[in-house]
Amino acid sequence: MMKHYHIYVFSQENCPPCARLKEHVSGLTEAQQAELDFVPLRAPNGNYTALAEELKVELTPTLVVVDEEVECHIEDDGFEDCDYVEEPVERFIGANNIIEHLDATIDAYTYANPE
Repeated sequence: MMKHYHIYVFSQENCPPCARLKEHVSGLTEAQQAELDFVPLRAPNGNYTALAEELKVELTPTLVVVDEEVECHIEDDGFEDCDYVEEPVERFIGANNIIEHLDATIDAYTYANPE
């Protein structure tokens, strides 16, 4: 059975907890690190990034696990229209909380750790 999950870690510049989390992540295996997608909370103009708004992330660091699915339907003209949909299934806020649950989260939602 294939796992259809993506793990986003929202961070920003000048965020000591974000720096501590990134330092912790640097000690993980390459396979574990590859499963984490660090994304900015804010765009250069200061507004929340589209992904942060979509997933309702307001603080950093925040880790959000999303279930990835493709939803398709047939248009009136007979063509298939597909949209990529991500639904949050897990959320951890704060470096301590993320670090405490990171190994279990990677185990639960990826194949990065051998069984």
